[in-house]
Amino acid sequence: MLLTPRQQEILDFIAEFRREHRCSPSIPEMQRAFGIKSPNGIASHLAALETKGAIRRAERGSRQVELTSDSPLASIPICGAIPAGPPQNFGQTQSEGFIQVDLETLGFKPQRGCYALRVRGDSMRDAAILDGDIVVLQPSPNPKAGQIVAALIDGESTLKRLVSLKGKWFLKAENTAYPELIPRSDLVIQGAVQMVIRQMKG
Repeated sequence: MLLTPRQQEILDFIAEFRREHRCSPSIPEMQRAFGIKSPNGIASHLAALETKGAIRRAERGSRQVELTSDSPLASIPICGAIPAGPPQNFGQTQSEGFIQVDLETLGFKPQRGCYALRVRGDSMRDAAILDGDIVVLQPSPNPKAGQIVAALIDGESTLKRLVSLKGKWFLKAENTAYPELIPRSDLVIQGAVQMVIRQMKG
């Protein structure tokens, strides 16, 4: 579930309001909270949240909004894209929105700094990471050999498997069309992949 920053703010407000008041906020209450003068402004955001499956709205009633899941959700920022191909000067950027993930099915506990990136390229296809997928990463101060990582190699970003051989670290693609990447000087691990999210098209 991909949300814009404003949609995420409104969803967080609804969830917090429900925890505090045992009911959902009315549209006027949401208008006041976000400084939106027109009810239509809130209504359009609610319609988008409903289309994305984050909420349900009843046909009648001023407090018509319900969350679609009672399970705790993790809001993970999407911080741009990363090449899964030749390294490029192209990586983590300002958040472009959030992805909502059910904590009960996530499989790990997100730590502070957890983030997501869009994959561009096919160098990791044999690890079932495809062009257009979203990878969720944890910061990894002590990366382990065998992990799939977002890395800066000689100042350029890429998504590859981290390999250690005779005490030397390098990066390996999961596609035989791509060579191994051996750093000339610097190899900085920015995060280890914890989860792959694929959006089905059409």
